[in-house]
Amino acid sequence: MIEMKQISRYAYANTRIRAMVSKLLDEEFFIRAETLNLQSFIELLEKTYYGDIIKKFDRQLKIEDFEIMCINKDRQLLKKIFNILWSKNEKHLIFLLDEKYRIEQLKFVLRLWKKNQSTDIPEMTGEFSMLLKAKSIDDIIGLIDDKEYKEAIKNSKDAFLSSNCLYPVEVSIDRKYFEKLLKAIERLSSADRVIARRIIGAQIDRENLMWLGRIKLYYEGKIPEEFSGFIPGGTLSEKHLKMLLSQSSSEQYTGIPRQYLDIVADLPEKLSEIDSILEGMIMHEVKKAFVEGLFTIGVPVGYIFLKLRETKKVISFLAKKYYATFVYQ
Repeated sequence: MIEMKQISRYAYANTRIRAMVSKLLDEEFFIRAETLNLQSFIELLEKTYYGDIIKKFDRQLKIEDFEIMCINKDRQLLKKIFNILWSKNEKHLIFLLDEKYRIEQLKFVLRLWKKNQSTDIPEMTGEFSMLLKAKSIDDIIGLIDDKEYKEAIKNSKDAFLSSNCLYPVEVSIDRKYFEKLLKAIERLSSADRVIARRIIGAQIDRENLMWLGRIKLYYEGKIPEEFSGFIPGGTLSEKHLKMLLSQSSSEQYTGIPRQYLDIVADLPEKLSEIDSILEGMIMHEVKKAFVEGLFTIGVPVGYIFLKLRETKKVISFLAKKYYATFVYQ
């Protein structure tokens, strides 16, 4: 039973957020978009949430510019949701969902640093641009201001040096981020915890299974076995994931949740298809939250996941049409 206090907490906020959900692009939009050329797709986008951004689009504008503009606009939406909610615990969870953008930017900069590359788009490196000047992983650690992520990189230093790849570093950063997120969930009300654990748990399963596939494809034998770095908090336990890492035959899989049996059998091949399936599982939890968690954190969190998915699809569609028009012709 949802308590009256819980209902009053979310009645106003979730009414506003559900109105935002109604403005998301539906599947028919993307079905139609499949048939359009670049110019027609741009004209279609001009009538949507992305209209003010796409109107700046021309042949000289890079897809990366469009992506940055979309991310910045989406982050403004998260700030709006943050302001709509009134409890500090719910606000903190939204704050951490926004922090994921920073984490992805940090990992992107670390990849540029590892390849000794740079970018002429300063917004892509943001607050972490100074890391590109680092001469060593020790310099990176010294330049990072955030104590928690500094510690995460420091803890993965030896594995990075022995493997000469960023996998241990990135996984350590992700692990620290999700530890913070899970702690924030534990401070929510009991009704909110149930819903948030389902959605974030599905996201953690996705992260872990994709890391598992990448280890098998690219890093097998390069990463110290004790540094698998899987994220706790999902349906798949670390014990399950380490077992999957050491086994090669699907006949050996025991104790794996039924919904993941076919997926783990296909690893490490078909990573792109598997990622789509795992995203679908997250969306299933989101849709359940809208039905079962009308007066819970599930509505704002669910909306954020839906918006992230929509923006990713729009960027992907635009990139394909842009490169087909200007690059591959």
